[in-house]
Amino acid sequence: MTTILVTGGNGMVAQHVAEAARARGCRVRLADIAFSEERIWAPHDERVVLDVRHPSACRAHAADCRAIVHCAAVVGPVRARADPLATLAVNVDGTANLLEAAHAAGARLVNVSTATLYGNRPDLAPLAETDPTDPLTVYDGTKLMAETWCSAHRRTYGSDVASVRTGFVYGRGNQIGEYFLPRVLAGEAVREAAGGDHPCDFTYVADLAEALVAAALAPSLAHPVYNVTGGVLRTRGDFAAAVRRLVPGASIEQPPGIDPARHLRGPCRIDRAAADFGWRPRFDLDAGLADWLRRLA
Repeated sequence: MTTILVTGGNGMVAQHVAEAARARGCRVRLADIAFSEERIWAPHDERVVLDVRHPSACRAHAADCRAIVHCAAVVGPVRARADPLATLAVNVDGTANLLEAAHAAGARLVNVSTATLYGNRPDLAPLAETDPTDPLTVYDGTKLMAETWCSAHRRTYGSDVASVRTGFVYGRGNQIGEYFLPRVLAGEAVREAAGGDHPCDFTYVADLAEALVAAALAPSLAHPVYNVTGGVLRTRGDFAAAVRRLVPGASIEQPPGIDPARHLRGPCRIDRAAADFGWRPRFDLDAGLADWLRRLA
């Protein structure tokens, strides 16, 4: 049976990756620096304590794996800004350690990256993997550094590695960003300061997880970087309206306009992922929210 190591095992993406990998018949080894029982819901076969900053531990837990789906990170500009050196150590050194471990084991590393690397693009033009990057924050910078190391390692040593850029990820277990559903289900009224017209390429987490597993199991990956998002530009107002349709009486107040605290960019082109590992998103916005609601029941 194929064993996949999934790092960041407590997190939203990792939990969905575990579920998707088990659905494909894989053996799942969840790894994290510590586990929180209330956050673990996905089926898995084994849990291991792993600090990705320790090279020997990475090698030990990767030794018998076919692939590593690397979700562990200090995530988001706010958390990264609070401790930039820790962010550098986890997001860059940790990725480098796992890549060395994967290469030594003859395994593939699928590195979870971010579309925030594209920076602010007010023209809202669709973004391909070949478009220039322009990181705006420490978080973006560490993710670009990790991607660059993976790509250079691939060229230098022939390593089996690719990075997946995603963004505006919503779904069960969400901790970064405001996606309304859990709060309105709890009876809260949500008030935003700005941004009802802010454009976003929303990514449903189950779609992202299926893409990461498909990339891990594909016979080969022709490119070092792949966009994996919904591929459609919507607004935060569209998202709020979809929540209201799903939860009658939901109270969400959004002034119009752009949110200056969020990246501004167009949708990602996702044709490369479709061509190389046969992935397309299954969920539009309404279907993704309905699935999230079902998982919360």
